[in-house]
Amino acid sequence: MKRSQTEENMGDEEDNKVSKKKRTHKEDIVAQLLCRWWYSQPYQVCEWPPQEETWYLQELAKKNLRKVTIQEWEWTAEEIDGRRKVYELSQFRGLFRDSKGELIDMRPKETCPCFNNFMAKDLTVLCDMLLTAYENQLKELREKGQYEIEKTTNMIKTKMAEAQHIQAQARLNHNRADTQPLMNKKK
Repeated sequence: MKRSQTEENMGDEEDNKVSKKKRTHKEDIVAQLLCRWWYSQPYQVCEWPPQEETWYLQELAKKNLRKVTIQEWEWTAEEIDGRRKVYELSQFRGLFRDSKGELIDMRPKETCPCFNNFMAKDLTVLCDMLLTAYENQLKELREKGQYEIEKTTNMIKTKMAEAQHIQAQARLNHNRADTQPLMNKKK
């Protein structure tokens, strides 16, 4: 239940605030990138997850699995030539279910846009990715004529300037910048 404001708890506001995690520059850049990774350069060039059917068929074969359609699911044998049947979830490319209901993720883990993979990258590379993501996001907003585009554009430009500043710092102090807490960031 939502706590109502009373005279007794009026002074408790400071104690009730959730403090924001103290992030490093690198963690902050990664967090921003995770919100818009599909706009960044590598993912604009190479779609993730991959869309090539043959890639998934090869990966399934390595795990002794075979893809069947939903229409043939009930009528086909569970196992043929040592390969168990699975079907692909139509709304999520590269995710499959077997007859036990287990989810099998065949998407490539090494190129997955996730926190761990991004944290393994150099800070300057991450800044490049984030800047291209912001540029592509702005381009799409302009093309679609989104509501309140000016406010969003200004926010993105401010974030881009912050990322450029961090990138410049990272280039000067190659490994030092990604371990500095955000509170030392120039405002």
